[in-house]
Amino acid sequence: MLEQSVHPPKSPLCRKVINTVELYDDGFLRVEHSHYYLTCGGINIKLGRAEFLIASILAQNANRFITGEAIWNHVWEGTRPFNQESLKVLICNLRRQFAPFGITIETMVKVGYKLVPDRKF
Repeated sequence: MLEQSVHPPKSPLCRKVINTVELYDDGFLRVEHSHYYLTCGGINIKLGRAEFLIASILAQNANRFITGEAIWNHVWEGTRPFNQESLKVLICNLRRQFAPFGITIETMVKVGYKLVPDRKF
């Protein structure tokens, strides 16, 4: 990882303030945040802007829950009011894209979402 800035979360389960890194690479999932580039197993995954930014924030905080509001604010930078239903649709789209690669996005009700890059082939 290149540059990282971490702010302590208010709760150990959920992060409202996120890690910021330029690159996430676990050997399978690679996200180049500033280049809008995401690959799984070397295969380029084409995502829309909103889906990419959601994948990006989740990858930056892999295996940690992020609140829906924090994800929404990361994507729209405060220009749109939080819409839980729209966020659910975007998360569903990402789950469909990641499913063939064994990557999941978990939901914890009233807590948030987390990326689980555990592949079982």
